[in-house]
Parts: sequence; C-alpha cells; structure tokens
Amino acid sequence: MTKRIYEVDPYLKECTALVQNTKIINDEYWVKLDQTIFYPESGGQPYDVGFIDNIPVLEVQYFDNGLYHKVNEYFEKTRVKLTVDYKRRFDHMQQHTGQHLLSAVWVELYQIKTVSFHLGKDVCTIDLATTELSNEQIDTVENKIAHYISENRSVENYILPYDEVDDDRLIKLKERPEFVRFIEIEGIDSSTCCGTHVSMLGEINMIKILGWEKYKQRIRLTFICGLRATKYFQEVTKSVYEVSKKLNVSPLTVKDRFLEFYQKYQLLKKNYQKLYERDLHHEAKILMDKAKANVIEVSWEEKPIQEMKDLAKIIIESGDKVVFFQNQNQKTWIFASSSSQLFNVSTCIQTLKDLIGGNGGGNPVFGQWTGNIDTETWETIKKQLKILT
Repeated sequence: MTKRIYEVDPYLKECTALVQNTKIINDEYWVKLDQTIFYPESGGQPYDVGFIDNIPVLEVQYFDNGLYHKVNEYFEKTRVKLTVDYKRRFDHMQQHTGQHLLSAVWVELYQIKTVSFHLGKDVCTIDLATTELSNEQIDTVENKIAHYISENRSVENYILPYDEVDDDRLIKLKERPEFVRFIEIEGIDSSTCCGTHVSMLGEINMIKILGWEKYKQRIRLTFICGLRATKYFQEVTKSVYEVSKKLNVSPLTVKDRFLEFYQKYQLLKKNYQKLYERDLHHEAKILMDKAKANVIEVSWEEKPIQEMKDLAKIIIESGDKVVFFQNQNQKTWIFASSSSQLFNVSTCIQTLKDLIGGNGGGNPVFGQWTGNIDTETWETIKKQLKILT
C-alpha cells in the first residue's frame, strides 16, 4: 500500500520514495512507490504532474490495487526523489476547496445539493440538483462566500473508521473502504473527499461564478477560484477599460452604452439586409434576361462566396434554371439547379472530383467545388454532362 503523503500534507513539494514495482502497459512505464506526494486522478480532480528524479511524471492513476505513476523511462534506481508541480497542485487545492465551499453555501441558503464536480484546466463546473436559478441567487451565494473567505475559517482533514461514520455521510461512496477521509470547513461543511485542499479559506482568495446552463434536468454551474479568478478579472478589467475609452464613458456604464449601439446596429443590419436582397434580385433579373438558355454561367475575378450562393438561390427559385458561378481568385464554383431532374449538382461535382480532384460537396440541387480547371476542360465536361449554354 502506497503511503499518500498528499492527504496529510498537500503543501509538501518534495520527498524521497522507494520504487516497489514497475509495470509496462502498452509500451508505457507505470511506477509504484512506497509513498508519494502525487495525487491520482479521482473525484473530479485531475492528477498531479512533476518529476521522479529528473524524469517527468506524465500521469498518476489508481489501478490493480495500487497507485501508479506514468513515466517515459525505466528506473534503475530503487530510491528516488519526487518533485510535484506545485503551481498546478496549489491551483487544484484552491479550486477543490472552493468547490466544497460553493456547494455548502448552495445547501445552506437554498437547500440545493451538488451531484457532480469537474475540475477543468481553465474552469470548474458543478451540477446542481435543480432546474432553475436566478441572478439574485447567484449574487447572494457569492456574497455569502466572500463573507466566509474574509473570516478565514480553517479547513481540516481527518480520517474515521467506516463503521464510525453516520450512514447519511456515506451516500457518495461507491464502495466500502476500511477508513473514510473527511474535509471539514470550520462551522460550514464536512464532506467525504480524497482530494487536496488548502488549510484556510483565505487561501482561496475569491470564487467567481461565470455562468450556468440547463444540463440533463440539472443546472451546470461554471466557476473559478483563487489565482484563476484574479487573472480573469485582470483580463475583464482591461477589456472593459479599453472599450470604455473607445465609447468615452466610465467602465460602469459600458453596458448601457453598448446596448444603445447594439440597437442601432440591429436596425442598420436590418436595413442593410433589405438593400442587399433588393440588389441581389436586381442582379439576378439582369443575368436571367441576358441568358440565352436556362443555364446561367458567370465568372467573376472576385466576388464573395456567400453572395454567389445567395444569388444562385434567387435564380433557381424562379424555376427551370441551372447556375454555374465562378470566383476566379479563390478557384471556387457554385453549382445550383431548380431541380435534380433538370441538372444533378451532385453528379457534376463528383465528375469534377473524379477527373480533376479538388474539394467540394453538396446535394442534388446545390453545391460548391474548389479546384483548378481550364476553359477547354470545363467545356468538355459540360458536353459530357449534356449542358447547353
């Protein structure tokens, strides 16, 4: 059994250990030690990384009744030095203790329990056993958390024999261990947990809820703690300050000014769309009037691809029309047809890909293809497909 030093002293950055066993699994080396400061992936918290001597620890997992460290070299030595990536470790400590505090406050204020937790690289999430939340609840929870952090209450861990623990405190356990570890936040919460935690709430610094969404009859809450929250506010402050300067308003009134501009933007966008559609219909009429047959073929040196698509749709909706549009600079073609019986676009694109290559796709009445094709080859393909212009 590997002694888990991180459970007793998560602040320890280095120690020595004896190599007990090395397994080779899929050409990867997994090392078991007599003791470790490396936390294995468990309970929603990622594994620690660092070094065994000078060899990187890539992953830590519990399997085959043992705690194993993944490395990329075989160990000849029996006694080794362990060094944990403490920046990552302390970040995980802040996030995990923050989650315990956050979950406890939701229960305290609104009797809403946490059903799952994930500690991610950038953000953390908890799933709450509810289907509705409000901004007022979020503010109240954050204010309560800030109060507890300012009191700098202690966070302790202790271990009890399984038989001495009340049944209602064992609900989350999936199996029956000999001993159960608890994390207790002074006067606030006591929960079973195997993770690494800070010893005082003040070390969390702050918890910021970033947002929430409905997820499988639950509410998934996204949050960050500690240095992550500090960095987040640094970037947000910079962004808001820069925007406020551009808008010539104070940072606190940026939202109101933005909404004013956004309403104007929506109106301009609506008016632009009307003009855009009017111009496209006018252009479509000109092209159809000029066409000598039901095939309309136009090549532009440069024309926005989306505009070509929109124009093609207008034309084929007029009935019995086939469209070939080309953007010469981007070597891109738009093919469209009023019906697959009149002209099958999928067949055309597949013919081009078979003969020339390129990339493209679509359905029987509309598609896009990009590739190099000279005029002579294109005329030959049109004859092959029985296209008359």
